[in-house]
Amino acid sequence: MSHAVNDEALDTIFRNARTHRHWQDKPISPALLMAIYDLTRWGPTSANVSPARMAFVVSKEAKERLKPHLDAGNVRQTMEAPATAIVGYDLDFVQFVPKLYPQSPNAKDWFKDPKHAE
Repeated sequence: MSHAVNDEALDTIFRNARTHRHWQDKPISPALLMAIYDLTRWGPTSANVSPARMAFVVSKEAKERLKPHLDAGNVRQTMEAPATAIVGYDLDFVQFVPKLYPQSPNAKDWFKDPKHAE
């Protein structure tokens, strides 16, 4: 890394960050959601693959489907939020290794042993 992240950015992202419980009554743009996703997908990887999968819950109908799975203390703020990100883990992510890391045809084998895949 050629330079450190400045203290103001570290304060915003980590040191002073708190859970948001109140939201503006306006939608979030698909472009902003894509920008958030893009930041996560450019993180360090092994063989250009990541098991992370992200889904954004935006519509009222989708939020209603999510609601029964929420802790009671999170229902109000989740239902009022313009979007909720669900981050999951694809257990079969290695299927994409040959396409994403073609320079090493056997790279998929690196993940065969479960202790190496974690």
